[in-house]
Amino acid sequence: MTDRTRTDRMTEGTRTDQLEVPGAVQVDLAAPASGAVSRPSSTASSNPWWRIGDFGVLGLWIVVVSFTIQYHEKWADEAQAWLIARDLSLRTIWFHELRYEGSPGLWHTILWVAQHVFHAKYSALGYIGMAGATAGAAMLIFKAPFPRIIRWPLAFTYFMVYQYAVIARPYTLLPLLAFAAAMLFKDIKHPERLTVVLVLLANLSLHGTILAGCFGLAYLIEAIRAWRTLEQGVQTRYKICVAVMALTFLFIGIILKPTPDVEEFAVKKALGELPASIQAQQPTKLVKLESTISGAFLDYWLPSALFILFAGWWCFLRGRLLIYALPLLSLIALYCLIHGSAHHHGTLFVAAITALWVAWPDWREQRGFSALKRRLLQAMGAALLCLCALNIWDAEVAIRNEYLYPYSGAGDAANYLKSVGADRQRIFGFLYGVVGVQAYFDHNILVNMPTAYYHHGMPFYGLALDPDEFRRLRPDYVIAFTEQPQVLMEIGIPPLRAEGFEIVHVSDGYMIYKQGVYVRQVYFILRRTRP
Repeated sequence: MTDRTRTDRMTEGTRTDQLEVPGAVQVDLAAPASGAVSRPSSTASSNPWWRIGDFGVLGLWIVVVSFTIQYHEKWADEAQAWLIARDLSLRTIWFHELRYEGSPGLWHTILWVAQHVFHAKYSALGYIGMAGATAGAAMLIFKAPFPRIIRWPLAFTYFMVYQYAVIARPYTLLPLLAFAAAMLFKDIKHPERLTVVLVLLANLSLHGTILAGCFGLAYLIEAIRAWRTLEQGVQTRYKICVAVMALTFLFIGIILKPTPDVEEFAVKKALGELPASIQAQQPTKLVKLESTISGAFLDYWLPSALFILFAGWWCFLRGRLLIYALPLLSLIALYCLIHGSAHHHGTLFVAAITALWVAWPDWREQRGFSALKRRLLQAMGAALLCLCALNIWDAEVAIRNEYLYPYSGAGDAANYLKSVGADRQRIFGFLYGVVGVQAYFDHNILVNMPTAYYHHGMPFYGLALDPDEFRRLRPDYVIAFTEQPQVLMEIGIPPLRAEGFEIVHVSDGYMIYKQGVYVRQVYFILRRTRP
């Protein structure tokens, strides 16, 4: 047996991820046009320094996220889930309150366990979210099929290192579960493994439910194509897994089915159609589309659209169009036709990376690539590097702004109330954002709300000023939350001044998004100055 034959056999038995050439696309892209591909040397594939480099990149990622969390001021959505988990039983959370939140309860359950089993404090919330985000980043750095020159910078893109790592919401677990689905997608002989991941993903958030359905459908279609080649036992497991997924979606549908007293529907029913003047100010579907794709990818709609189309075409050539197009089109439709805030757009980013993960060829596939396929792979790699470059810049600006400015005024407002002993007096609160302040106290500090968390259902507490209720409760302080401080000063403050209150403190906040500010997060604190 020749040395080359022995090397070939040894290489065929080696794991693909051990055959990477760091800094290349796992092949010699400069190989002759005939299609010959040079095999990496055993020395390069077993070089421990590259694995040390992976750990170094993950360590740097942890340092950056930890640094940012120290300066991040938690906002109302982070506090709301924490308060629900703190004050309610798991049974009440799942079978009553979630329908008002419009989200499955995996994140709430994690927070419930953290508080009731491990007695975690509110200051730990950011690090709880970071734990899930770290696992997702580690999976990307160590397990993604992309070459290191792509997967290392991908870990430091805006959504990976900031939006879905620093801000403690369910989305911190989204990359972990989506990338786990990508890792298991090609294994059609063990559907139970992917099913476990998809069940967790479906219970993470509404966006996770959509992704789980899309990934699961694409996986099932792959299995149906190969159905005759599967053993009887594997076919049986598929049937069981399909039933499990169907029951999961049915369960989520039951617990989230809105009742007539859910705020979003009750308010619309009470108010009827919005006035034409207000409707005219609402963004059109085209504006929503441009905002969605630009926010998710390259900050501007044209390059973002070109990236989406090119990646879709490349996935089509790779025979993976369904797992790419199905989740992206579903989420885009959701955000354009129903609802989607800026911080939701990262779900498109994660979905696209997941699809490209599945479509990316392994080393053995690349050996047989023609010159055209190698060039297309290079082009896809270059597109990903452009995506990384702009999003790393976005992340740098966002992290710098976190250091310079408060994300929310909630912490400062809570500190002021404690400093003047207001929490031992009567406080009246306005609007949902007051939960950001409530989370800093171990009890409900507002006399006009029966719960520390904000119940998004009837009756609506703190939604508007009821003079009779206000005078009956006779508060000493008022907390008024607003995303439009100028409007509050013009419309909301004068009635309070008429009741004998004056502004004594303002806690400003800026909801950071990429290189700008999404909305303000401001708290006005007023004190009674006359009977």
